[in-house]
Amino acid sequence: MHPKLCFLKQRTEILHILSNVIVRFFSFILILLSINFASYAADDYAVFTSNPDFKSLSKNKVRMIFKGKVKRLQGKQIELSDWSENNPLRNDFYQILLGKDIAQMNAYWASLSFSGKARPPKVIREDTLQALISWVSAKHSRIGYAKLESLPDNVYVLYIVKKEKQ
Repeated sequence: MHPKLCFLKQRTEILHILSNVIVRFFSFILILLSINFASYAADDYAVFTSNPDFKSLSKNKVRMIFKGKVKRLQGKQIELSDWSENNPLRNDFYQILLGKDIAQMNAYWASLSFSGKARPPKVIREDTLQALISWVSAKHSRIGYAKLESLPDNVYVLYIVKKEKQ
């Protein structure tokens, strides 16, 4: 065999091996990234409604809503829902959004309620996502929160509360 042909054959084989290695490497990187992004989404909460007319909200607006400082959206009186006190979603949500635990939020809402400035969110009796979605869907003025990954497609996400990774 001619030396030039031998060289070209070896070069082609090397390039083929390298291209396989590169493809596998980038596939591996993409898998790692998708796993990492999925773990981020698992910690995210969605503030949602059944009202398609409500527009997306800013973080500041959501914070004001869950502090009882905003009672209307686009001219409509809103009603907030909440999980039961023993549900870990409740503590986690308020910790991420407002930096407060359940005891602090209970005290905060008690003072607002006592002074007549605001009513606390409605605690859904049946502590399930389906019960929450049913309650929110019963009126277009209702707003709830839940894990983003668990929400069905028939609700409208107003804001995504993201947990800061450390």
